[in-house]
Amino acid sequence: MTETGGHFWLRHGVLPLLLFTLAVLTIEATSLDIRLADLFYRLQGGAWSLQNSDLLAGLLHDQAKGLVKLLALLLFLLALSSHRLERLRPHRRALWYLALVMPLSGLLVGIGKELTHIDCPWTLLRYGGEYPYIGLFESHPGDYRFGKCFPAAHAAAGYAFLALYFFLRQVRSAWRWYGLLTGVILGLVFGLAQQVRGAHFVSHDLWTAAICWFNSLGWYWFAFRRRGVPVPAVASGYRKTASSASPRGVLTSEK
Repeated sequence: MTETGGHFWLRHGVLPLLLFTLAVLTIEATSLDIRLADLFYRLQGGAWSLQNSDLLAGLLHDQAKGLVKLLALLLFLLALSSHRLERLRPHRRALWYLALVMPLSGLLVGIGKELTHIDCPWTLLRYGGEYPYIGLFESHPGDYRFGKCFPAAHAAAGYAFLALYFFLRQVRSAWRWYGLLTGVILGLVFGLAQQVRGAHFVSHDLWTAAICWFNSLGWYWFAFRRRGVPVPAVASGYRKTASSASPRGVLTSEK
């Protein structure tokens, strides 16, 4: 790939950060968190009646979480196998990147939950709970326990797949957008399911998506860009063709 360092950081760092900042300010200015939670609460008859539904709590939370953990284990085993299997050796660094960065995104979100004070919607007085609503940038009074609902951990199980974008960018660049789409769709599905149940506000998912994206970006730079690891020819849109002048073939563009 011929993308310069400045262009790379503009597209993957600066622009996403600007969009994230704009989204955070918009949510704060419009009280979008409360507006959406009010809508979900009202549509369920003034209660979180879907909190324990088979679809949202069973399939899209419990079972989905178990499936993601299984995929993480299989990915780790695949990275280990790259030390023994010849076919996987060219992508060993990329496999280890994916196997380590995805769970690290979840870990960072988990640490964030321990450091913040935000409650889940279903625990708030506004929705039949015990505690008053406190915004992210508001101080906690300290006379009752801190909430542990920010950022959104379950959405991280989906947004962690944003790392697929960088993985595929390295091993098969033409497919990288499929990786991005996978992470976005899974994050939105898991996040929306939790919002409907009353477990999170939309801003919780937004911050989770940002953590997963910038974590993936930072480690991609460390593993590949900083070290100058070349993108394989197959990922750059090149292929080997036979040549009478070179029995082994030469790299020619498919463009």
